[in-house]
Amino acid sequence: MSTHPPLPNLWPGNCFGCSPHNPHGLKLEFFRTDEGAGAHCTLAGHLCGMEGIAHGGIVSTLLDEAAAWALIAHARKLGLTTDMNIRFVKPVPTGRPLSVQARVLEHGRKQARTRAFVTSDEGELLAEAESNWMLMSLSAAARFTGLPRERLEAFVAALHPAVRAP
Repeated sequence: MSTHPPLPNLWPGNCFGCSPHNPHGLKLEFFRTDEGAGAHCTLAGHLCGMEGIAHGGIVSTLLDEAAAWALIAHARKLGLTTDMNIRFVKPVPTGRPLSVQARVLEHGRKQARTRAFVTSDEGELLAEAESNWMLMSLSAAARFTGLPRERLEAFVAALHPAVRAP
């Protein structure tokens, strides 16, 4: 397990990956790493493609969500994935502990690039992805999502208490 403290999650929406409010979601709980963010999870059996093997869409969700949290934790930005290149290295098991981590490779004012990994509890690489992101202001995120800007500000402020959100 991680020795890093958890990132507070005040996400006001219904995100399938991380929202504590989505009864059908993964409820991933992220922690800050030196280069990005990570989470530990065990995927339930009903998230399989083939029995005992996680559906590729769920694995993609893990990679995408970790990348999003790496951006939030280190670039202090919300964003939308514009493209993602995934490599499935080995079957990702359901019912077994997993780790997902991501880091920001580069970011500017409006764009970013990330790299994410899913590993077994033993550290074996199972899947990886590189993705490109369109970064946005909190005002733009509020317009896209319909979520109140103030709630988005509170979400980012909880992750970066000493920094005012853009």
